[in-house]
Amino acid sequence: MRLKVFGPNGIMEYDAYLDTGATKTLIPESDAKELGLRYSGDIMIITANGEDVFHLYEAEVEFLGKKFSILVLGKELPKTTAIRSIVGRDILDSFKVCFDGKTKTIEIFDT
Repeated sequence: MRLKVFGPNGIMEYDAYLDTGATKTLIPESDAKELGLRYSGDIMIITANGEDVFHLYEAEVEFLGKKFSILVLGKELPKTTAIRSIVGRDILDSFKVCFDGKTKTIEIFDT
């Protein structure tokens, strides 16, 4: 799914991974800095690898035609993964999302 992030220095788009277990949306920290997003502090998050500190950035984002003003996580994901961005519950909770494992499809409805 496409995620668009707006900053004072431009716009970046991602093929984002939907993660219902992620509290917040994530983009590469290098992109947050390049976009000129305002740093807003740090947050400790428990991940599959244990506790980790993430930097927070104020961002305007667009997902499925809907705009959000949120704090995004800035973190570089491992280069071995194709994922560069994650859409978390801060955005997904604005939609009804249905994952159909049998047919390998996702349906998203605006609520």
